[in-house]
Amino acid sequence: MFVRRLILVPTGLILAIAVGFIFLLIGGFAEPAGRKVLEGIGWIFLLAVRADAMRGEPAASYVALATKIIWGATLAVVVAPVLLTAMIGEAARLRSFIWYVAAPAVLTALTPWLARGARAAGSAAIRDAATRSAQTQADEARLALLLFLSGAVSGFIYWAIAGRDAGLGRVTDGKIGVRQTPTP
Repeated sequence: MFVRRLILVPTGLILAIAVGFIFLLIGGFAEPAGRKVLEGIGWIFLLAVRADAMRGEPAASYVALATKIIWGATLAVVVAPVLLTAMIGEAARLRSFIWYVAAPAVLTALTPWLARGARAAGSAAIRDAATRSAQTQADEARLALLLFLSGAVSGFIYWAIAGRDAGLGRVTDGKIGVRQTPTP
């Protein structure tokens, strides 16, 4: 049983992260608000590349910068919620479909607000949040839905592969045994 879990948990995490990333990427290109975000990230990257070129930095630094941006966003939005949910689920032996789908979905959807709150704590940005236009608020709501769905898809994939039989089994007489289904 332990060897099975040792194989299923990493496999489930890898596939859940990959599917969540692909879903988020496709959804980001399909959703107009997502395209705005991707366009903004592209402009930031191009400005950084231009600044590096003006300083005479080698071209390899551009690839490193793009890798850092993609890696950081992937860790925060796709990897962390699924990993945290899987760790808690395995430790608590949770097998609930609702846990593995809802927890990463909510955590993924909250990531931008948590990052914004940490960055803007005590600043004027909090007061400015109420003055954003209705279009900006609608875009943020659609992006939150996209992130929520991405987390839900990731959680579902993990649950389907590894979460349905989480934990090591029941402890009986001080020994960890194989789970037994009750007989009628």
